[in-house]
Amino acid sequence: MKNDSLLIGELAQRANVNRETLRYYERRGLLKPSRRTSSGYRVYRPEAEERLSFIRRAQTFGFTLDEISVLLGLRPDNPRSCRRVLEILDKKVEELAQQITEMKRFHHQMSGYRDQCAQAIDKGSRCPVIADVSDEKT
Repeated sequence: MKNDSLLIGELAQRANVNRETLRYYERRGLLKPSRRTSSGYRVYRPEAEERLSFIRRAQTFGFTLDEISVLLGLRPDNPRSCRRVLEILDKKVEELAQQITEMKRFHHQMSGYRDQCAQAIDKGSRCPVIADVSDEKT
């Protein structure tokens, strides 16, 4: 095997993912081995490590594998690609705004529960949160 080729285990180790993740990405069409050995081992080019790094970073930013697949299919020299990226980013920004709104609501609710618990402790009464979630109203 050439020195510039990586077996699946080597690529997985370098990228700090397991082999099943690489196989899954391959089934999804996100990552492709350059070839297989005569015994069936997947062989990757070094560029696969960069592609895998992009996939993992994009996931960290909340992109789905479907969105990542679209991004990987775009060509940087095509002006339409930038428009498509803009559409994907606009959608992602809107999703994040909705999540932030929901998280603020949740934060407010949890703060209220916290205050109720503190008051119950001070009064020596039953926990209103547990009563609330178990439908045992006081």
